[in-house]
Amino acid sequence: MRKATNISIRELQQNLKRVIARVERGQIVEVTRHRRPVARLEPMRPIGAVPPWPDLGARARAVFGDRLVMPSPSEMVIEDRGER
Repeated sequence: MRKATNISIRELQQNLKRVIARVERGQIVEVTRHRRPVARLEPMRPIGAVPPWPDLGARARAVFGDRLVMPSPSEMVIEDRGER
């Protein structure tokens, strides 16, 4: 485990961007109040693979088969709007 760097709350407030940049580079920072640790800043672990988008076309075919919905939803919206 990496050794944490201690930083006071005041120093964190004054140098937040620099401290966050250090954490992004992999450093662990412990935030202290009156020399006692109160928080720990460390880099986020990778979340992992993003699940693929569902195949909505396949889902629609499973529900509706090869039927065509007439009129199409976009045609219905245009018709409902009328002449504007």
